[in-house]
Amino acid sequence: MENITSTPKTVQQGLNEVVINKVQRMIADKSVGVEATMNRLVAEGKIAQDFIAPIGVNLKVNDHRPVITFAHEAAGAVVMNMPDGAFNLHDNAIGQLADRMGIPQRYLRTLASGKDWQRDLAATLLNEHSGWTERSRVLIRCVGMQVRGVLSDSYRRLNSVDILTAFVTAAAQQGAVVADAYMNDTKVWAETILPQPFIVPTANNGDVVIFAGARFSTSDYGDGSVDMRSFLLNGACLNGMVRESVMRQVHLGSKLPDSLALSQRTYELDTQTTVSAVTDLTVGLFSKDNLMRKAYEIQGASAMEVDLDNEIKRLTRDGGLLKSEGEEVQKILMKNDPNDGVQGGSTLWKLTQAITAHARDLSPERARDLHEISGALLGRVKLPA
Repeated sequence: MENITSTPKTVQQGLNEVVINKVQRMIADKSVGVEATMNRLVAEGKIAQDFIAPIGVNLKVNDHRPVITFAHEAAGAVVMNMPDGAFNLHDNAIGQLADRMGIPQRYLRTLASGKDWQRDLAATLLNEHSGWTERSRVLIRCVGMQVRGVLSDSYRRLNSVDILTAFVTAAAQQGAVVADAYMNDTKVWAETILPQPFIVPTANNGDVVIFAGARFSTSDYGDGSVDMRSFLLNGACLNGMVRESVMRQVHLGSKLPDSLALSQRTYELDTQTTVSAVTDLTVGLFSKDNLMRKAYEIQGASAMEVDLDNEIKRLTRDGGLLKSEGEEVQKILMKNDPNDGVQGGSTLWKLTQAITAHARDLSPERARDLHEISGALLGRVKLPA
């Protein structure tokens, strides 16, 4: 492998200053979104509610009267009627209820977000299936009067504010800054990077200027585990990608008591345990050894020549890339623009950069999916012993 340096060469000094300034502007531009993400996480935490409730009926005694029922209200939402009130159902909760009751998830979600007659049918299906589904206890997680998740009664409740704060704090202690953060209704992400890049000379794709860091994500509503990954930002084009997960902590533990107040101590202890693990793993992701491994992966991917057309066909067949996305990636490869991080030979590294270049045009959620698809390709690189 060629030498890797964190000190810009004299001939590269001007270029690297341009790259650093570009990344600093990106961070400044995204600072509003980062603040909004943290504020939303805190605000929604204050109005979050958890309930333990029975879904389905007691078929053993031929009782087909469910405690929880469903309806389509005039306002347009499909609602869950509980003893504590009527709650609107989020699309994520609709999908989880579909899985529990044996209804095709895509079908029920389409109905629940459709026209009046479709939402009526969605409520009817939920009621009919509920009347023939064996009763089970579930954890129902709400924000205000909206059900965001219908989960196992063994779901480990965690304080995401504390865990995300621990991640950002641990990254800052390694000299990193928050490059981006985003939160939707069911999941939160945060990416951190070291502000000083390192240069990775490659065999077939020129010198790559990389800002290395870590990404954290979690969901309080069953839309993903507590997850941490190495994060790489190509300074020339601002393409981001992530590598394999170093932590996929599934939110499962012991069964929750009927009174969630009784599990408050468990909630606090589980959060403390996760905070400790996140802190330790963050430090590891910023370690010199880990940064060197990522640089070797980049060099190995650049040394690996591939048939780009066949690779894209494989990714659209079984690699998680949509056909339309594959077509856009091909266009980027044909353009061969260094501003997209795409230059030099037809290598595995070039393919990863074309994928992440297209990710810049997608929604924040889908862009992060493509970051994972791209990063997974580097798993084919064999690192030196």
